[in-house]
Amino acid sequence: MIFSQMEIDEAEGAIIAHTVRLPGNILKKGTVLSADDIANLLQAGIKSVAAARLQADDLGENEAAMAVAEALAGDNLIPGKPMGGRVNLYAKEDGVALIDKNRIDAINLGQCNITVATLPEFAQAVAQQAVATVKIIPFAVARAEVDQCLALAHINNQPPAVSLSTYKTHKVALILTSTAGLKASILDSTREVTSGRLQTLGCSITSEARCAHTIDDISQALDTVMEDDCDLILISGASVTADVGDVIPAAIVHQGGEIVHYGMPVEPGNMLLLARIGDRAIVNLPGCSRSPKLNGLDWILARIIADIPVTPRDIQMMGVGGLIKNIPHMHRRRQKISKYLQTTLTPPRVAAVILAAGRSRRMGEQNKLLATVGEVPMIGHVVKAAVESKVQQVVVVTGHEAELVKQALLDYKADIAFNADYISGIASSLRTGLEGVAEDTEGALILLGDMPLISVEQINELIAEFNPAMERDIVVPFKDGQRGNPVLWSMRYFPALKALTGDTGGRALMTENIGNVWDVPVTDDAVFVDFDTPDSLQQLNGLMETR
Repeated sequence: MIFSQMEIDEAEGAIIAHTVRLPGNILKKGTVLSADDIANLLQAGIKSVAAARLQADDLGENEAAMAVAEALAGDNLIPGKPMGGRVNLYAKEDGVALIDKNRIDAINLGQCNITVATLPEFAQAVAQQAVATVKIIPFAVARAEVDQCLALAHINNQPPAVSLSTYKTHKVALILTSTAGLKASILDSTREVTSGRLQTLGCSITSEARCAHTIDDISQALDTVMEDDCDLILISGASVTADVGDVIPAAIVHQGGEIVHYGMPVEPGNMLLLARIGDRAIVNLPGCSRSPKLNGLDWILARIIADIPVTPRDIQMMGVGGLIKNIPHMHRRRQKISKYLQTTLTPPRVAAVILAAGRSRRMGEQNKLLATVGEVPMIGHVVKAAVESKVQQVVVVTGHEAELVKQALLDYKADIAFNADYISGIASSLRTGLEGVAEDTEGALILLGDMPLISVEQINELIAEFNPAMERDIVVPFKDGQRGNPVLWSMRYFPALKALTGDTGGRALMTENIGNVWDVPVTDDAVFVDFDTPDSLQQLNGLMETR
């Protein structure tokens, strides 16, 4: 190919390199100049143009791009229409991209005129998505360069360098284990999240078993689901598997299975365990699987359901790129919050709504919220943390022994909202508290009055992550696969929260809007621990002394 600034009277038949606007006409980049085009250019006073002229052994950009694209395209991919020297390879169905990185690299390293870009290896693709694109950089390339790429594409008669393994129908069984005190709602939520994860891969849960977190019970559950002829078993444990000798892997081995691999260099997802019983794949889910957000489990499931073998080496090679979500470092996070709040940026206006209306019946005659903990009433610890945090307003909802609770909080700058209907349950207190927040409030942090270990830093962590514009509008502390309290809600959920009735909190609403839930990893169990019995109160005083 010859490329130069050509005189107009020598440019007929050449390919114009840049779009030229003429009175009443446009000559677009890539146009092969005709005699009429030359006349129009001369009439417009244009004396030369940048153009290219093909030689005998050249292929035009579109012809060259299509030749390379067809050579690379494998199963379930179809080349698109060539335009401007580019051809995309589109997925016919949903599936996982199979890329021969060595051959793609060889093509790109072999010369500079033909480029191939692909999705990452084993990336998930949806129907009609571009999996790869071939682009010819100049307007034409020598046939020898194209032949070189074709030879690399077909080297040693290997399968095509780019293909798509589609998802296959699998019978998936889910086993959920529980321990004393684990709420059924957590199991329900885990099932819903897992079901949604499978639906994106064209599968569904065909059988389910719930059992105690013991070797015998899990073994029996494995027997039960295998009778349903499932070919993939997912196990979500009440506690995360800590060793290949732990309860779940021990139950798998007890049933004649083998542990394929434990642990993966992906975060979230480190604690995933892969096993088999006969031809059935078994995945012991990591704790992060209770969240719908991307984690290492998604990578493993996609390959299994696309019938791509997963070996220990495959898992161990996932480390580069395996840091899916950055791990919050407490000190760095606090510095970030401090720096953010010192700038001219206005932090979101968040109100704290503290629920302190309950009758604390399990505590006996004593109102637990007024119980002295480290010389301060229990409710005082929660209110103090909220007042000293970055919330703009603190609203305390009272009910049972309202005047005594109010008197206990005289030293704190907090608004008191009395819930006359507190006996009906927590929903009325939520409604009362939200009705008491300022009109310009962007979010409400719902705190429980019997969780006095919640700290200023934890509250500020949640506020720092709160960003309704980015759909981070339900912010929840998250640890060991479970969500805790407090929960920060965007104002757009206020009407739905106010509409709740009885002794119902916001968990069901959270499940309905699971896509907008933003989990904030924490290292402290304070987000789970409440104190509502005399024994737990005694333990709390011991903890306070330690702290």
